[in-house]
Amino acid sequence: MKLKRIVKNCIALGLASTLAISFAACSGPREKMSNDEYVEEVKNMAIFDNEYEQSLPQTIIHKIIMDHFESPLPEGKKVKKAMFMGYDGYRVDGLKNIMDNKNSAVMQIKNEGGLYYAFSGGVAGVNEQATSTAPSWSAMLTGGWGDYNGLVDNGAKKNLEAKTFLTKLAEQGKAASFTTSWREHTKLSYFNDTVDSIERGLPITYTHQIDDEATLYQVLKYVSKPENIQKTALEDPDVIFFTFEHTDHAGHDTGFSNSNKDYVKACKDADEFGKIVLDAISSRSTYDEEDWLIVISTDHGGKKKGHGGQSKHERTTWIACNKQIEMTEENLNYAIK
Repeated sequence: MKLKRIVKNCIALGLASTLAISFAACSGPREKMSNDEYVEEVKNMAIFDNEYEQSLPQTIIHKIIMDHFESPLPEGKKVKKAMFMGYDGYRVDGLKNIMDNKNSAVMQIKNEGGLYYAFSGGVAGVNEQATSTAPSWSAMLTGGWGDYNGLVDNGAKKNLEAKTFLTKLAEQGKAASFTTSWREHTKLSYFNDTVDSIERGLPITYTHQIDDEATLYQVLKYVSKPENIQKTALEDPDVIFFTFEHTDHAGHDTGFSNSNKDYVKACKDADEFGKIVLDAISSRSTYDEEDWLIVISTDHGGKKKGHGGQSKHERTTWIACNKQIEMTEENLNYAIK
């Protein structure tokens, strides 16, 4: 009956002259690759520094950032800094759109450290969770999956006991910032964290921006440091987290696929914004004295115009880091319980 209604609506709207064309026009983008074909596609990209079978859990980002601040300063450096830049909904094969760009943020970070296959959605068959925005970013921020932090899907608040690396570092006296334009982050998922940071006087700034351009400008305010300019700790955070929504918006609008020109453009636009941020960091008057860890990653992939399921298109993600990540047993299975 549903198919009959779709066809009937197509005919009524005059969208096509044949059944096949009518159905395609109403059903939206179609995923051309099966799970196995998609895996083969991303394996053939030949830009990753680990094997697909060694995909890292996205929870590893929490560990990478905490390890950075716990490690000794390299010779000649005076202060630790870290930035985690998120490209929301940036499918692995979307990297094809920027892999040959000499001014790519992702490829710059890869060349300084590495680019790695990773995965979203929990451990298959053990503690699977939605490959959705809130649970995926929370896995990276807290270092554990939804069975640890309480976020197994959108529409929930994170457990306050499952601390993000921002909170942990703020408790050590490091200044931190959290900047996004997806309203649910500050309105719901991290609302308790925001209130807690205020009540305890932790040096964390949570801001909601209206769009990606506003996010970019806010982050540039954080990372830019001209000569002879004095900034407070909160104006010049030690650890920075933010997301750009270009690819997620385009994916939901036109489809998570390189066959959609809007998605291709979004892949390029997000990475262009990322490069602007990287250039601002390297231009800091104090850059030579700072030991920067820079991570760029995505929360999930996508299929057709959505995500949340357990297909390879949705689960397979990637991590770019300017410091190499070792494929140890601990890293490959890392998750706070």
